[in-house]
Amino acid sequence: MIRDPFSYSARWDSIGLDCAFCKFFSGPEKWPDSNQEVFCDRHKVSLKFRLSKKNYLDGEWFCKQFEDAGRASPKAAHEFEAIRKDLDDSTIYGGYGADGNLKEIQTKDL
Repeated sequence: MIRDPFSYSARWDSIGLDCAFCKFFSGPEKWPDSNQEVFCDRHKVSLKFRLSKKNYLDGEWFCKQFEDAGRASPKAAHEFEAIRKDLDDSTIYGGYGADGNLKEIQTKDL
């Protein structure tokens, strides 16, 4: 388990770092994502687990290989770099874990 290091100081008290901000993220041309097209080109996995019932992205998720496409909060990017070395290559992490740790999903389970 990885302790959640984020200050949640971005817009609306969010982390400010998410796979949707990554160079490897693929999504629909317009939202909602009715065809559930969200995809990680790095891990070659569907990210439809990220979609709410209304097919909009829900929560903030990222992986060790995250590469900012220019949309991440600078503070969150700095906080992420502080833990990058501790992250597992085959895990996608999420914020807002109830126990003070990050949420974790193995890419093989997607």
